[in-house]
This record gives sequence, structure tokens and C-alpha cells, in this order.
Amino acid sequence: MVQLESAVATNPRWSEHPADEWSDAIVAAMKLGGVEHLFFVSGTEIIFYQEAIAKARQRGWPAPALVTVPHEHVALNAALGAAAASGKPSAVAVHVDVGTLNTGAAIHSAWKGGYPVLVTAGNAPRAYPGSMPGARNGTVQWVQEPRDQAEILRQYTKLDHRMEYQDNPGLMVSRLLQVAMSEPKGPVYLSVPLEIAKQPFPGVTHFPTLDRMGVARPNAPDSADARTVAEWLIEARNPVIITGHSGRNPESVAELVRLAELLAVPVMDSSRTNRMNFPSSHPLFGTGPRPQEADVIVVFEALVPFMPPREWPQADAKIAWIDVDPVQSRYKTMEFDADLWIAATTQGAAAAIYEVAAARISTSDRSRIEERRARLEERKEELTRQAEERGRKAGQRKPINPAWVGYQLGEVLERDAIIVNDGSLRIYPGRDVPGTYFKSGGSAGGYGSGAAFGAKVARPDRDVVLTTGDGYFMFGSPLVALWAAQHHKAPFLTVVMVNRSYSTGTQTLARQYPNGAAVAMGDYSGGLFDPPPDFAKLAEAANCSGETVREPEEVGPALRRAMKQVRDGTPAVVAVMLPTIPEEMAMGGEVRGEG
Repeated sequence: MVQLESAVATNPRWSEHPADEWSDAIVAAMKLGGVEHLFFVSGTEIIFYQEAIAKARQRGWPAPALVTVPHEHVALNAALGAAAASGKPSAVAVHVDVGTLNTGAAIHSAWKGGYPVLVTAGNAPRAYPGSMPGARNGTVQWVQEPRDQAEILRQYTKLDHRMEYQDNPGLMVSRLLQVAMSEPKGPVYLSVPLEIAKQPFPGVTHFPTLDRMGVARPNAPDSADARTVAEWLIEARNPVIITGHSGRNPESVAELVRLAELLAVPVMDSSRTNRMNFPSSHPLFGTGPRPQEADVIVVFEALVPFMPPREWPQADAKIAWIDVDPVQSRYKTMEFDADLWIAATTQGAAAAIYEVAAARISTSDRSRIEERRARLEERKEELTRQAEERGRKAGQRKPINPAWVGYQLGEVLERDAIIVNDGSLRIYPGRDVPGTYFKSGGSAGGYGSGAAFGAKVARPDRDVVLTTGDGYFMFGSPLVALWAAQHHKAPFLTVVMVNRSYSTGTQTLARQYPNGAAVAMGDYSGGLFDPPPDFAKLAEAANCSGETVREPEEVGPALRRAMKQVRDGTPAVVAVMLPTIPEEMAMGGEVRGEG
């Protein structure tokens, strides 16, 4: 054993860190692995985190900052927001099995959205009372021991582990972070029994940090594949690029712009876009053909680039599907086909295709490409004019038109403000700066309040704005998130679209049963919650600013007042009263929204 310890101590790939207990090594490995904040929900079996982090501050040891959050669902969503905004791994600590269960739908968002998050939980001690430090000392600890705690969320993680006596705690944390950060990124789970966390160390612990272990790099595209795609795009008459979440790596945006500009290829976001993938004001953005009209389609990291069967491409269309996991192995059923499935990041693939294309364009190719460029630029000017006209016209309608809210919000936002969209509000103009737009990536409501708080914690230099429907807002335990934002001085603006209805129980009901009894009677029971809660007063209950808006002319001034409150340090909520979804449908308006 002495020889082994000596060999470990002299290994230059292993770091040496002081520790009194295993918990000290756990938090050190988190910090050295890039975790800046541990979003923490109090629980008996995870108090070791509090002691370890306080001790680290006292002694100058590495440890993440502990961020108190009074509910696990908000805490995990905050970790997702922090990871999205920072590009680094994040972590959350919850209380045994009940805290793990309380993460709720947030673990769905973590898995489907590919967030590199370390979810940690206490694990009820099994040691006989009094037999060792951390042994059972309370009756509740018998109640808190399931057969397999990790099974609760195993379907939604890349890897899970229960810390055991034979483990090196620092190594296990570094290993889990390595898996979380390697493509395709995703959440991992670690449970730590209290008697394990309190195991003593002789004074020094050795383990490899995440930097030393390394993160796997995705494959570069095969040179032959890059050449094939480049030739398709050069020869295409009506090509299109479709994106979904490629902007999760902000550096990919510039490479995609460079490729699109070279060949004058229009770029379209898929309907499930959850990142800013391409500058919305760019002449090539939003000007492309529909999938069924294109002769060449290049998909960059989009789960569902078009909806079958109504948007099926032509039989002779060439399709290249580029993703770190192009066949979407996390999904059991996929109906899509392609001529090329290329395992690569958008950044690497776009750069490789660009280099080949730049060297192969002929004079006749350039002439044809420039003709298309001129046509697309003209199309973009027309689309921009129409959007401006719709935005201004929307302000003339009473009750408030959702499009007017998006238009006014666009007038208020700085270019680098981060938008967390927990719904379907379209903001005009959209986003042009990489890393300034997030959606969950899944279908779980309630992501927004926690994610906006986490994004602000990770990026205190940016304005953060949450746009959400009232249904999703209630799903997200907003009182907890607003309290945490006020307490931790991480203020953000929330704009709640109050239509007192769920699209699922109203619009979807009408679509599936157009001639049914519910539609005939105008009975949308189960889809309406009218009158709604007073969201402004909810904000005030959390020591935040709240305001309710009922008239179109009030929207812009209210948003400006709220943004001033946020920049002065107080989280703010603006609740905008809209018609219910059935009322909107009766007026012939376009209904968007999830919750």
C-alpha cells in the first residue's frame, strides 16, 4: 500500500490536494473539473457539502461556490441554465431518493437537451448505528433507502455511480465529468452515502483532474464526405441548411456563416430549435426553400428538421445529416433517411466543407451562386419589412396581441442579452450574438425560471430575460427561483404571457376533435385556468418587482421599467394579459405557446 501511494504521489498526471474527509476530495474534483457553482438543496445526508465547501473557503482549497435553492426542480434547471450560458459543466446536490424524485421533469430536459450536468445526491447510510462516522443516527434513514436509488433516473443519464469504499472519490468525480462533457454531452448521476463522505483521509488525496483525463473530441468529417457535400452544395439549384441546436457550441456559428456566405446557401431553423444557430438578421437566414422544394439539404444538429410526411424531401434530393450522434441513438424511433450520416460537430464539418468548396468553385459556379445570393437578399429585405409591419400592426389590437409583446421586447433588449424561452414567443428582431438564446431542448414545462436564474449566476455581466407562458411559469416553481435570484443577487426579467389556458387542452383539443362535443359547446374545461393567479403579487412575495399589463400601449413602458429594476439589482416580473387561446382562435389570430 505504501508503494502504491508513493507511485500515485509521483505520477505527474495525478494532482495532490489536502483533505480531511472524502467530501473534501469530491468538491475539489468538481472545482478543478470546471464546476463553478453547486446548486444545493438542503438535506440531512448532504450536509457534508456544506462543511466541505466552508472548510475549502477557510483554508483556500478548491471548491465550487454553494448556491442555496429551496427546491430540487428549480436547482437542476438552474444547473442547466448555468451550463448553457457558460459552456462549462455544472452540478446540483439533492437530498437522497426524495430529492432525486423532486428533480422531476428537469432531468428530462437535461437528457433531451444534452446538458453536461453532474447530479449528486446523498444516499441513506447503511452502517449500523454508532459503528463508524456517518452511520445511521435517525429513524428517517431507514425510510430513505430504495433498492436502487440511481434507477430513478437511469434512463435519463449517460452514467450513474454510487460511491463505494474502494473508490478514489476525486477520480470518480473527474470520470463522471469526463463522460458528461464528451459528445454527445449529457447528465450524469452520483450518489454518496453519508458514511462514505465522512471517511477520513490521512491528509493528502491524489486523483486526476478533468483536464488531465481529457474530454473526447468528436471525429472530424471524412475528407471524402466533406468533398461530396461541398460538391452537392456547389452544384445545387435550390439548397438549404437546416439547424436545430448547433449553437450550443457558440464557436460553430462563425463557421456556419462562413460556409453559407461562400455558397449563398440559405439557413433555416427547425421547429424544435433551442439555440441561436445563425444570426437572425443575416440576409441568408430564414430565406430558404421548404424541405420538399430543396434539391440539397444539409442538416446540422437538428433532431426533427422537417415533419413527415407533409414535408418529405423530393425522392432525388441529396441529404447530408451532420451531428455528433447523427442517427440520434437516444431516440428509439426515427423515420428519417439521408444519403450521408456524418458524425462530427457543426464547427468541424462546416470548416471542412468550406475548405473543399472554396478550392473547387468555378467561374460559372460563382455566377450562379451570386444570382442566388441577390435573390435571397431581396427576399430577406421583404421578410424584414413584413415583420416590421406585423409588429407595428399588432400594437393596434385590443386585447394585447402576443406579437406586439415580442416586438416591444426586441426594442428593449441589448444585443448580448440572454433570452431563455420557455414557450414559443417570437422576439423581433431575433438574436445575432452566439450564446444569447436558449430553450430546454426537451418538452418539459417549467424549465425557464430555474434556467434563467442559473444563466444569470453563470453570466452576471449579461441581462437575462425569461419569456414564458403562464402555464409553464407555474410548472417551474417560480417563487423558489425568484427568491433565489433575489437572495443571490442574480436578477433577471420574467415576461409572463397570461392567456389562462394550455394549448394542449384547447388548441390541440380543437384540432383533434374539430366536430366534437367540447368544441361545439365551447367547453374547454381542463384546458383553462381562468381567472389566473396574480403573478405580480407572487413576485412581490419573493421581494421582487411585479407589474401587470392590460393595454397595448402599456407594454413597452412596463418592460423598460422592469429592465431598470433588474439592472438596479431586483428581479422583476411583467405579467401581460392576453386573450385565452379559444378567444385567440375565435379572432383568427395565430396561436403559439406551450403552456
